[in-house]
Amino acid sequence: MVSKRLKTILLLTLGIIYLHGLEEVISGFQYDDPWMIWFADFFSTKTEVFYWSFHIMWWLLIPISLLFIFGGRKWTYFLLSLFGLAYFIELHHPIKALVFGRYYPGMITGLLYPVVGIFYWRQLIKDWRNYAKT
Repeated sequence: MVSKRLKTILLLTLGIIYLHGLEEVISGFQYDDPWMIWFADFFSTKTEVFYWSFHIMWWLLIPISLLFIFGGRKWTYFLLSLFGLAYFIELHHPIKALVFGRYYPGMITGLLYPVVGIFYWRQLIKDWRNYAKT
């Protein structure tokens, strides 16, 4: 079963994800990110359309997934480990800010991910071990 502490961290992360999305929207991430531009070109669409299509699905999927995760199924810890990759992936915002030498959309909230990620991964590993003992 997922510990109360890990559930709390997940709910905190959900708030960070939505704040991060807000920062991206306000700062024009979809116009600045090379991947957004590349994928929009690949699908022959505008960057705004690709950004919103991808992110709305992501933002809706996360709370629905958390409901399943909180249910405590066998595959819960595998899904939590996959979700935990987001704490690393979102570091691309501050890294690109360093590379470009300027503010990069999503940079400010992107700095929160590794901080929360440390607590997340520590607790997830503890929960995995407790689950393995049962």
